[in-house]
Amino acid sequence: MTAPLTIGPLNETLGVLTPDMGAVVATGAARDDRADILERRGLGLGQRRPEGGVRIGFLMGRSFTHLSNAEEIVRLLVGWGATAELLNLGDDLFDVAQARLDYDLYVLKGRSDLAMSVAADLHAAGAALLNPYPVTALLRDRIVTFRVLQLAGVPVPETFVASHASQLLPALDGGPLIVKPYLRSRRQGAVVRDAAELAALGPIEEPVFAQRYHPPDGPDRRIYSIGRELSGVLRVGTAGPSDNHGGPCSLSPELVEIARRCGATLGIDLFGVDVVESGGHAYVVDVSSFPSFKGVPDAPRRVARYIYEAAGRAARGEPIIPPESLAPRPMGAPGALNGSAVELVLRALSTTPATGEELDQIQKLLDATRVRTEASASSARPRPGKARMSAGGRVAIYSQDSLGLGHLRRNTVIGGALLAATADSALLLFADSPVAPFFPVPERMDHVKLPSIRKVTAGCWEATRLPIDERDLIRLRTDVLCDALLNFGPDLVLVDHMPGGARGELIPALKAFKQAHPHASVVLGLRDILDAPEVIKRVWENEGAYEALRRYYDAVLIYGSSEIFQTHRVYQLPALPGGTHYCGYVVEEGPVERAHEIRETIALGRPRAVFVSAGGGGDGEALMRTYVDAVRLLGARVEFGTLMAIGANAPPGARVELEAKARGLPLRIVPYVQHGRSHMAAADLVVCMAGYNTVSEVVYLKKKALIVPRPGPSAEQRMRARLFAERGLIDVLDPTDLSPESLAQRLLEDLERTDYPVDGKVVPLDGARQAAGWLLELLRQGADARAV
Repeated sequence: MTAPLTIGPLNETLGVLTPDMGAVVATGAARDDRADILERRGLGLGQRRPEGGVRIGFLMGRSFTHLSNAEEIVRLLVGWGATAELLNLGDDLFDVAQARLDYDLYVLKGRSDLAMSVAADLHAAGAALLNPYPVTALLRDRIVTFRVLQLAGVPVPETFVASHASQLLPALDGGPLIVKPYLRSRRQGAVVRDAAELAALGPIEEPVFAQRYHPPDGPDRRIYSIGRELSGVLRVGTAGPSDNHGGPCSLSPELVEIARRCGATLGIDLFGVDVVESGGHAYVVDVSSFPSFKGVPDAPRRVARYIYEAAGRAARGEPIIPPESLAPRPMGAPGALNGSAVELVLRALSTTPATGEELDQIQKLLDATRVRTEASASSARPRPGKARMSAGGRVAIYSQDSLGLGHLRRNTVIGGALLAATADSALLLFADSPVAPFFPVPERMDHVKLPSIRKVTAGCWEATRLPIDERDLIRLRTDVLCDALLNFGPDLVLVDHMPGGARGELIPALKAFKQAHPHASVVLGLRDILDAPEVIKRVWENEGAYEALRRYYDAVLIYGSSEIFQTHRVYQLPALPGGTHYCGYVVEEGPVERAHEIRETIALGRPRAVFVSAGGGGDGEALMRTYVDAVRLLGARVEFGTLMAIGANAPPGARVELEAKARGLPLRIVPYVQHGRSHMAAADLVVCMAGYNTVSEVVYLKKKALIVPRPGPSAEQRMRARLFAERGLIDVLDPTDLSPESLAQRLLEDLERTDYPVDGKVVPLDGARQAAGWLLELLRQGADARAV
C-alpha cells in the first residue's frame, strides 16, 4: 500500500489514512505511475465515459451514519438523464484512481477525515469538485475561517484564540464568551460568563476558540446561497441541534450584502451563513460549504438543478461557478486570501511558531482558492489580444488636515506602499496642511497645495492664513480640485476622511471627474474613528456626504479593525459595489534607526527617558504646559530626562513660553523631530495625545504610553483612547482630570508598571500594505474595463 496522504496543519488528522479506513489514496510517484498507466488505456484524466451524459459522484460518509437530502437530489438528477451515485466512503474499498475517471463532477457531502482525504487527493489530481477542497478544508477550522472573514470586512464577533482555557479569563471582563471547538463539529458551543463557568467546561481541545457572546434580539437566521438565489430561514431553539428551523424569513439588504461578501471572499456560491442579530447589529457566527438547506422551499429540486448545471459546465471544461454568481463581488474578493494574509492566518492558527512546511501548505490552500476565483471572474469576457497591462496608473489622493499632520502622514505612507508595489504609477496628493510643501514624499509622488483651512466646530471651517471668508475659500479650493483632477486624469481617486470634502467642496469635482472618466474608481479612506456618531450623521447629511458616497464612490477602505471599532456600522455607511474593507492600522513599518543614540539625547544623563509629543501641535498646548508643571512638582523625584516636541503647527511663541517655564528642569524642548518613531522607540515612556497615527505607532513599537486625548472639538480621540486602554495597550488620563498633580502621579506609576502594553498582535498593523493591495486590485479592474 502506498504512503498515506498528509494535508497540512489546518487539521492534524485531515488526510491521515490507515488500512482499516477502507480507502487507498496514492501520492507522489505512485500517483504519477498510475496516471501513466491509465493514459495508455485511453482513459486520460477528464475524458468522458462512452455512455455519455454527465456523471456526478457524491462523496459521503458511511451509509449508516449520514442523514441528508442527498438521496432525493440523486433521484432528481437521474430523472433528468444524469448518472448520479452516492459514494459511501468506508463501506467498501474505494479506488480513487478509477473514480477519478468516472465522474465529471464530485460533490463533497461528507466531512469525515476519510472524505476530506479522498477529496484532497482528487483535488490534487485536477478532478472537478463542486465545493472546492481548499475552501472546505479552510471552513473546517474556525480559527482560519474567522480570520479570513475578518480580513474581508465581514462583521464577525470579537474572536479569541488561546493555548489554554485559563487565558480567556481577561476576555471575560468584557462580557460573556461562547467557547466552541476550533474544528467544526456537531457539538455546540457553551456560553460562559465567569471563571466558575469556564472551569466547569472541563478539558477543552487546544487551541481554545472563543467569541464574544451577543444575546440575540430574536431567532437566529441562516442564509442559504444556491447560485445567485439567497434564502433566509429562521433558526428556533438554537441552543439545541443546529438544524432546528422555523421556516423561511425575509432578508434585509444588509443581510444580503453580508452573504454575498462571504461567498465572493471564498469564491463559492453554494453555502450557508449563520447570522446572529444583537443590539441592532448582525454578526456572522458560522459559514458552511454544502449545508443541509433545511427550511428552504423546494430545496432538493433547486440544489439538484444547480448541481446538474455545474456538472455540465465541468464536462465542457468551463468554470464550475459561472462568473456572474460572484458579481458584483467585494472589491478584489481574492484579496482576503492573498499571500499577505498568510502570516495573519498563521498568527491566529497556533500559539506556536509555524514550520516552513506548514507555511507552504497554508499558502497552497489560499492560493488555490484565489486562483480559482480569479479564473471564474476573468472568463466572463474575452481577454484582449495584447498582454495585460500592469496595475500601475495615475492615482490622486485628497488629504485634509486642519489641526495636525495625521492625514498627511497616513496618506503618504499608503501612497508609498502603493508606489513600492508598482513600477509605473504616479501619485498626486491634494493637501492643505501649512507644512505640506516641506513634508518629504517618495519618488513619483508630488502634491497640489490647497489653501489651508481649520475646523472651528463640526461642519464649520475658516481660513488658516488667507483673510477671506469661508464661502470664497471653499469656492477657490473647489476650482483648484476640479481643474487638477480633470487635467491629471487619474485612474483612481482616494478621498481621505470626508466623502464630499470640507464643506462639500469635493462634490462638484467628483461629478465632473466621473463624467469625464467613467471607468476610473473613487474610493473613500477612513480612519477607525471619525467623531461621535450623531455628529457625523448630522454633518454628512447636511453636506450631502451620504448621497455623494452612493453616487460617486466604488468602495470604502477603513484603516482599522472591525474587532476594535465597527466603523461601517457606527457611521451607517451605505453598501457600495466594491464593498467596505478593513485594512488594519496604517503605520510606517520597518526598522527603527538611531534609537540608542537618540536615547542619550532624551535621558539627559538620567536613568529613564520620556518622550512627549503633541503630534502636529495645533491642539497640544495644554498638555505641554501641564507636563512642565508636573515635572517641576516632582522635584527631586525626577529620575528621568524628557524631550518635548511641541509640533510644527504649535502657536507662535509657544516654544519660548515653555522654555521659560522649564528652565532648570531635565527637559529639552524642540519644535519637532525628524524621526518620531525613533524617538518613541528610544523612550521608556511616551506621553502624547490620542491621534490615530500616534496611537498606532505606540502600539506598533509596543511602548508604554500615557495618553491624554484631545477634549474637543471632536470626540474622536477620547473614543479611541478608551478602546485601546480597554485592551491593555495604553494608559489614559482623561483631559478633564489633567492637572500637574494627576500627571505627576501617573508619570511615576507608568514608569514602574509592567502590566502593559499587552502583546501588540491583538491589533492588525499592516494597514498600508493591505490598503495598497485593495487599490491595486481596483486599478487592475479599471484597466480591464478600459481594454474591453
